[in-house]
Amino acid sequence: MFESYTKNASRAIHAAVYIARRVGSPTIETEHLLLGLLREDKSLALRFFGSPWAAEKVLKRIEQVKPPRERVPGSFELPLSSESKRVVNFAAEESALFPSESIGTEHVLLGLLREEECLAAKTLVESGVSLASAREELRRTPHNNSQKFIRERGPLPQDVVELQARIRAIQTRMEEAIAAHDFEKAQLCSNEEGEERDQLYLLYRKYGLTDWVLD
Repeated sequence: MFESYTKNASRAIHAAVYIARRVGSPTIETEHLLLGLLREDKSLALRFFGSPWAAEKVLKRIEQVKPPRERVPGSFELPLSSESKRVVNFAAEESALFPSESIGTEHVLLGLLREEECLAAKTLVESGVSLASAREELRRTPHNNSQKFIRERGPLPQDVVELQARIRAIQTRMEEAIAAHDFEKAQLCSNEEGEERDQLYLLYRKYGLTDWVLD
C-alpha cells in the first residue's frame, strides 16, 4: 500500500504503528499518523507548528482527549482505522494535484485535514493549520524535508546514540525489503524497530528526553 511513499513518509507510517502500539490502540488512528509525521519530518513540524519538536506538545494535547490504554504485548499487525484509510486515499489524491512522483509527508498532512471530523484534523485546526492555508502554502513553496536541526540539549548519552544507530540500520533494512517487495521481511523489520523504540523511549524517560527525536 505504501510503496509509492517517500522514505520520510514511509517512516512516518511505521512510526504511527509504533505509537499506536505504545498507547494500546487496536488500530492505527489519525492522531497516530499525525504524530508519526511530526516525529519523522522535523521541517514539516517547524513549518506548520513553529517548532521541529512539536510532537511531544501535540501528544500531550491528544492524550487529554484520548488517554492511552494499557499496551497489549506482542508483534501482531495493526490495521488502519476507517478514518485513516480515507486519509491514505486523500493523500494519494493530494499528491496527484502537485508536481510530485511520490506521496510525501505533506500530502498525508493534507489528507488528515480533509478528514475533517477526525482527532488529527481537529488538533491541526486548533493549532492554526487549515486545509486551505496548508494547501496554498505548499503550492507556493514546495515542501523540503531534508532540513536538519541541531539539538538544544547538547550531546546525547552514548547508549541513546548507539540505540538510535541500531534503529536507523533497521530502517535501512526495512526500506530495502520494501523496495524488493519482500513485505514479510519488512514486517519483521517493523516489529524489530518497534521493540528497539520501546527501549529508546525508556532511555528518553531515564534521561529526561521527551521530544522523541532520532536525529
